[in-house]
Amino acid sequence: MHALVSEDDAAEERRLWADYYEAIARVLEIMRLEGTAEAAVTRIVAEDAIAACALARIKELRGIA
Repeated sequence: MHALVSEDDAAEERRLWADYYEAIARVLEIMRLEGTAEAAVTRIVAEDAIAACALARIKELRGIA
């Protein structure tokens, strides 16, 4: 793990965490309002992909493969 994180990397990581949490919140909201009907699943998968990309980048920044 990186001992020191640059200010740019720290700012990027904060944005990525926000992206991650917002995407997960949208997934939960979609499921709460619409369930898992076919039309909702497409949107759920898209939001999950946003969360997964954000988390993968956070791991890169932190040196966690």
